[in-house]
Amino acid sequence: MKTISLKQLHARTGYWARSAQKQPIIVTDRGEKIVTLQRHVTNPRAPAVIDLAARLKWMPVSPADSTIFISENRDGR
Repeated sequence: MKTISLKQLHARTGYWARSAQKQPIIVTDRGEKIVTLQRHVTNPRAPAVIDLAARLKWMPVSPADSTIFISENRDGR
């Protein structure tokens, strides 16, 4: 693991941030380890709807027809 000083990090932040993608970098302040720079790992997102049938079972069922309700509501304006 590479070790750099806080002063070096301040002088070339972009360079060290890009270098941290390859290997972790320890940053020191007056010889004391204060932080480690390392690659950020992203987790792939799960699909919003995994199974349509399971999603439909979860949704509440209404005996009323929503189009009728919407039409009646519009007529009242």
